[in-house]
Amino acid sequence: MNAPVASHRRHEHATIGVSILIVLAALLCIMAVVQWVDQTHLTRQVEAERKEKVTLQTQLQEKDQANRRYSDEITRLEGLRKDLDEVVRTNKSELSRLKAELKRADFDLSRSTNQIVMFKDSLDKANAAILQQNESVKQQNAAIKQIAEQRAELATKFNKLAEDYNKVVTDYNALVEQVKKEHEALQKAAEKPEKK
Repeated sequence: MNAPVASHRRHEHATIGVSILIVLAALLCIMAVVQWVDQTHLTRQVEAERKEKVTLQTQLQEKDQANRRYSDEITRLEGLRKDLDEVVRTNKSELSRLKAELKRADFDLSRSTNQIVMFKDSLDKANAAILQQNESVKQQNAAIKQIAEQRAELATKFNKLAEDYNKVVTDYNALVEQVKKEHEALQKAAEKPEKK
């Protein structure tokens, strides 16, 4: 009887061992599935982080390029600002000069206006005097006409005299030239016998 009890115990132990092995195998399978799910999850996270890293690198490069563009634009704008500051400074000095010229022009205009008023008063007085003088001018016109006729006669006589004078000068110049040639001929003739 001992043999069946021992066999039964062994059978129970074997059944318990097999059950434990089955439980362990099931646990191992569950653990493998959990590890597989966890590995899949981790792989997805790694892939997502890799994509995020690529995205961040792309964004970083874009930001670097944008920074360079901004830096270039800032440099360009600084140059423009300097140019504009120079233009503003030039415009301010030109404005000051123009204001001074405007004051001077206003002063000149005021003075000219005063002179025009004085000239107008003088002109009115002169016009009144001219009206009085017109009568004497009419009388003087007749005298001037007579003087003009005398002047015309004198001009004709002067022109004739100038013409005669020019003819005398021309004749004199020709005579001087002829005397000069004769004098040179005499000198040459006088020099020839001395050379012998």
